[in-house]
Amino acid sequence: MASHDIATRDQIDPKYTWDLADIYKDDDAWETDYTEGQKIVAEAGRFKGCLAGSPARTYECLSARSELHIIVSRLYQYAYLNKDLDNRVSRYQAMTERAAMLSSMAGAAFSFVEPELLAIDQKELEDMAAKFPNTDEYDFYIKELIRSKAHVRSAEVEEVLALASNVTRGPDTIFSMLDDADLEYPIVKDEKGEDVQLTKQRFYKFLESSDRRVRRESNDAFYSSYKKHLNTLSASLASSVNGDVFTMRTRKYDSCLHASLDGNNIPVSVYDSLIDTTEGNLEGLHAWTALRKRVLKLDEIMPYDMMCPLFPDQDYEVPWDDAVRQVIEAAAPLGEQYCAELKTAFDKRWVDVYESQGKGSGAYNFATYTVHPYVLMNYNGTVDNMFTLAHEMGHAMHSHLANKTQCFPKARYALFVAEVASTLNEGLLLDYLLKKVTDTPQRLYLLNRAIDNAVGTFFHQVLYGHFELNIHQEVEKGNALSPAAMNQRWKQLTEKFFGPELVVDEYTPIKWSRIPHFYNAFYVYQYATSFAASQMILTKSLAGEKGIIERYLKMLSAGGSDHPIELLKICGVDMTTPDPVRATLKMFADHVAEVDRLTK
Repeated sequence: MASHDIATRDQIDPKYTWDLADIYKDDDAWETDYTEGQKIVAEAGRFKGCLAGSPARTYECLSARSELHIIVSRLYQYAYLNKDLDNRVSRYQAMTERAAMLSSMAGAAFSFVEPELLAIDQKELEDMAAKFPNTDEYDFYIKELIRSKAHVRSAEVEEVLALASNVTRGPDTIFSMLDDADLEYPIVKDEKGEDVQLTKQRFYKFLESSDRRVRRESNDAFYSSYKKHLNTLSASLASSVNGDVFTMRTRKYDSCLHASLDGNNIPVSVYDSLIDTTEGNLEGLHAWTALRKRVLKLDEIMPYDMMCPLFPDQDYEVPWDDAVRQVIEAAAPLGEQYCAELKTAFDKRWVDVYESQGKGSGAYNFATYTVHPYVLMNYNGTVDNMFTLAHEMGHAMHSHLANKTQCFPKARYALFVAEVASTLNEGLLLDYLLKKVTDTPQRLYLLNRAIDNAVGTFFHQVLYGHFELNIHQEVEKGNALSPAAMNQRWKQLTEKFFGPELVVDEYTPIKWSRIPHFYNAFYVYQYATSFAASQMILTKSLAGEKGIIERYLKMLSAGGSDHPIELLKICGVDMTTPDPVRATLKMFADHVAEVDRLTK
């Protein structure tokens, strides 16, 4: 769409825009807080070398650091959100950079805290923490600090690790530069036969096209660009894995997986169980591949046929006010208080609704401790966008409840549970809509959307998780990673997951080469675990389990006050067992079976 067809900010009714005055009344107030943050940074040195043996001094230091983190987060939130409303405004670009620099300065100013505290005898440290003015504020932090001590090395080794961080970040930087800046995609023809410059966003759009020629040609053009750079991409990923192995061995972990999971105290068995349980129950995904082949009337189904909607004509328009109403009504099982606060979020302008010139793309939730969350949308009136709204409001309510209930050191929750609230809200909306729909084509459309969402959020992430486990294990055993070996493993996993009906094309084996998440080791599996946890909670709720909603809201309100595994147990979800994954696989298979029945 041409820029003149997109509204400017002043053309949008203020009720559909953020009220950022809830963060700072104006830029001058931001500057005042920035000066306060600089002052705390400048005074941080007065605590250095004074923590041992002084509970009052240690508590004062931790409180000052918390206050600084709160200020920096609020500064960044205000600057970034203003910038994202119109990325052409240089003032807020500069303010965002200043906030980021202050954050870096804050980290450096208080970098002495953990080394000093870890140098204290464990019993003495515990006794000190017991004498803090508020003993339930930093207790979990101290407990985690003590737990990490086995993997914290001497000051000299820690200095080497800190210096090495610039080197170990290199492969990610190289990949990003190639992927975002240097790599060029070919020209392709769209549905009208017109030449179009391929981009990442257009590639995803073309994979959803009902025209198979467009899907095939876009797929081949897109991945041919990566194939030309396969040796470079292989070397960059291998270097990233080598960096992970270096850090793991230096910190004396059993494996790279152990090193990654230990931060949130996640047992390695949880990761292994996710993979083993999923791969032992892939019948539903295999059935989905076969069903797609039948409904699309294909002689052979290829990987580029796995994303296009089976019932695209059934998408329908949902005006904003209707979407808000339905998202709130769908959340009714979560109770009157939850829905009342959700309504407040819309009434008090927590959401910036419509696309405007210069506005950031996509959708997200941005939460800081002392201010309510803000949600960015670019609402376009589709059913898919309504689900996106439900998703982001799930994140917002999770942050809101945690911040309202917990002190600052315990409010922020781990990624392991971060997608639970968002995907649960999507599940509630799906159930709400399916109960209203009497038209079979619309029901098929909604089920198709839910199934494709599960494929992307759950199955793909487990496949990715297995692949990165394999490549790390190879290097840990002393073997080198080659493009051929990685191609072969990716091909095997694709065939295993999607079943015998899928015909693997020449580009499928190289798809590992374009996944940026692999440069943040053992990250993606958490999307799958969060999804599995939310599906089990949803299943319990829909089955009428007594007290499940109260326990779920308690879990959200707990924020980061405990390890994520323990937080999920509040809801009766034990991720150390295969039960949540099995519940997800059953729900997926049931949806596939219903689509199969309705299309015969």
